[in-house]
Amino acid sequence: MKKITERFEEWFYDHPAIATFGIIVASLIIMFGSVFLFKYSLGVGGFGPEYVNTVTVQRLYVDGGGSSHYMVGTDKGVYEISNFIYPVQIFNCDELYSKLEVGKTYNIKVKGNKVTNWLVQQYPYIIEAN
Repeated sequence: MKKITERFEEWFYDHPAIATFGIIVASLIIMFGSVFLFKYSLGVGGFGPEYVNTVTVQRLYVDGGGSSHYMVGTDKGVYEISNFIYPVQIFNCDELYSKLEVGKTYNIKVKGNKVTNWLVQQYPYIIEAN
Protein backbone atom coordinates (compact mmCIF):
# COMPACT_ATOMS: atom_id res chain seq x y z
CA MET A 1 0.00 0.00 0.00
CA LYS A 2 1.33 3.43 -0.99
CA LYS A 3 1.85 6.22 1.50
CA ILE A 4 -0.23 9.36 1.23
CA THR A 5 2.83 11.42 0.28
CA GLU A 6 3.60 9.05 -2.60
CA ARG A 7 0.01 9.32 -3.85
CA PHE A 8 0.20 13.10 -3.66
CA GLU A 9 3.47 13.16 -5.60
CA GLU A 10 2.00 10.96 -8.32
CA TRP A 11 -1.13 13.10 -8.56
CA PHE A 12 0.96 16.28 -8.60
CA TYR A 13 3.07 15.01 -11.50
CA ASP A 14 0.01 13.74 -13.38
CA HIS A 15 -1.90 17.06 -12.99
CA PRO A 16 0.67 19.89 -13.00
CA ALA A 17 -1.72 22.63 -14.23
CA ILE A 18 -4.30 21.96 -11.52
CA ALA A 19 -1.63 21.67 -8.84
CA THR A 20 0.01 24.94 -9.92
CA PHE A 21 -3.36 26.72 -9.95
CA GLY A 22 -4.05 25.38 -6.45
CA ILE A 23 -0.69 26.65 -5.19
CA ILE A 24 -1.35 30.11 -6.69
CA VAL A 25 -4.84 30.28 -5.14
CA ALA A 26 -3.53 29.14 -1.75
CA SER A 27 -0.77 31.78 -1.91
CA LEU A 28 -3.29 34.53 -2.71
CA ILE A 29 -5.55 33.43 0.14
CA ILE A 30 -2.61 33.49 2.55
CA MET A 31 -1.45 36.90 1.27
CA PHE A 32 -4.86 38.63 1.46
CA GLY A 33 -5.73 36.84 4.67
CA SER A 34 -2.57 38.10 6.33
CA VAL A 35 -3.33 41.68 5.20
CA PHE A 36 -6.85 41.33 6.62
CA LEU A 37 -5.54 39.99 9.93
CA PHE A 38 -2.84 42.67 10.08
CA LYS A 39 -5.38 45.42 9.47
CA TYR A 40 -7.88 44.22 12.04
CA SER A 41 -5.32 43.23 14.63
CA LEU A 42 -4.34 46.91 14.76
CA GLY A 43 -7.88 47.84 15.78
CA VAL A 44 -8.94 49.62 12.62
CA GLY A 45 -12.00 49.28 10.45
CA GLY A 46 -14.42 49.47 13.38
CA PHE A 47 -12.47 47.03 15.51
CA GLY A 48 -10.35 47.99 18.45
CA PRO A 49 -10.84 49.92 21.67
CA GLU A 50 -13.91 52.00 22.41
CA TYR A 51 -13.47 55.24 24.35
CA VAL A 52 -15.04 58.66 24.96
CA ASN A 53 -13.26 61.88 24.03
CA THR A 54 -14.20 65.57 24.33
CA VAL A 55 -13.35 67.38 21.10
CA THR A 56 -13.97 70.68 19.35
CA VAL A 57 -14.85 70.29 15.67
CA GLN A 58 -12.55 72.35 13.43
CA ARG A 59 -13.41 70.98 10.00
CA LEU A 60 -16.07 68.79 8.38
CA TYR A 61 -15.43 67.32 4.94
CA VAL A 62 -16.11 64.35 2.70
CA ASP A 63 -13.00 62.45 1.63
CA GLY A 64 -13.82 61.07 -1.81
CA GLY A 65 -11.66 58.20 -2.91
CA GLY A 66 -12.93 54.84 -4.11
CA SER A 67 -15.88 55.58 -1.83
CA SER A 68 -16.81 58.68 0.12
CA HIS A 69 -16.05 58.97 3.83
CA TYR A 70 -17.40 61.54 6.26
CA MET A 71 -14.35 63.03 7.96
CA VAL A 72 -14.29 65.19 11.10
CA GLY A 73 -11.20 67.26 11.88
CA THR A 74 -10.97 68.15 15.57
CA ASP A 75 -8.53 69.67 18.02
CA LYS A 76 -7.56 66.12 19.02
CA GLY A 77 -7.17 64.53 15.61
CA VAL A 78 -9.13 63.30 12.61
CA TYR A 79 -12.08 60.94 12.93
CA GLU A 80 -14.32 59.20 10.44
CA ILE A 81 -18.05 58.54 10.43
CA SER A 82 -19.29 55.48 8.57
CA ASN A 83 -22.04 52.87 8.64
CA PHE A 84 -21.10 49.48 10.07
CA ILE A 85 -22.79 46.14 10.28
CA TYR A 86 -20.04 44.38 12.21
CA PRO A 87 -18.61 44.66 14.91
CA VAL A 88 -20.89 47.56 15.91
CA GLN A 89 -24.23 48.18 14.27
CA ILE A 90 -24.30 51.78 13.07
CA PHE A 91 -26.75 52.79 10.37
CA ASN A 92 -27.17 56.53 10.99
CA CYS A 93 -23.91 58.05 9.77
CA ASP A 94 -25.72 60.69 7.69
CA GLU A 95 -27.70 61.95 10.68
CA LEU A 96 -24.68 61.84 12.97
CA TYR A 97 -22.56 63.81 10.50
CA SER A 98 -25.28 66.38 9.85
CA LYS A 99 -25.71 67.26 13.54
CA LEU A 100 -22.02 68.19 13.97
CA GLU A 101 -21.11 71.87 13.61
CA VAL A 102 -17.73 73.54 13.23
CA GLY A 103 -16.62 75.35 16.38
CA LYS A 104 -18.79 73.34 18.79
CA THR A 105 -17.53 70.94 21.44
CA TYR A 106 -18.87 67.39 21.69
CA ASN A 107 -18.40 64.28 23.79
CA ILE A 108 -17.83 61.62 21.18
CA LYS A 109 -17.75 57.86 21.57
CA VAL A 110 -15.01 56.51 19.34
CA LYS A 111 -14.07 53.01 18.18
CA GLY A 112 -10.78 51.94 16.64
CA ASN A 113 -7.25 53.27 16.28
CA LYS A 114 -5.56 55.64 13.85
CA VAL A 115 -3.29 53.79 11.47
CA THR A 116 -1.80 55.53 8.44
CA ASN A 117 0.92 53.91 6.38
CA TRP A 118 1.42 52.58 2.87
CA LEU A 119 -0.87 49.60 3.51
CA VAL A 120 -3.69 51.02 5.60
CA GLN A 121 -5.15 54.49 6.08
CA GLN A 122 -7.82 54.34 8.75
CA TYR A 123 -9.01 56.76 11.38
CA PRO A 124 -10.98 56.08 14.56
CA TYR A 125 -14.72 55.98 13.93
CA ILE A 126 -17.21 58.20 15.72
CA ILE A 127 -20.15 56.05 16.79
CA GLU A 128 -21.93 58.64 19.01
CA ALA A 129 -21.77 62.41 19.54
CA ASN A 130 -23.45 64.41 22.29
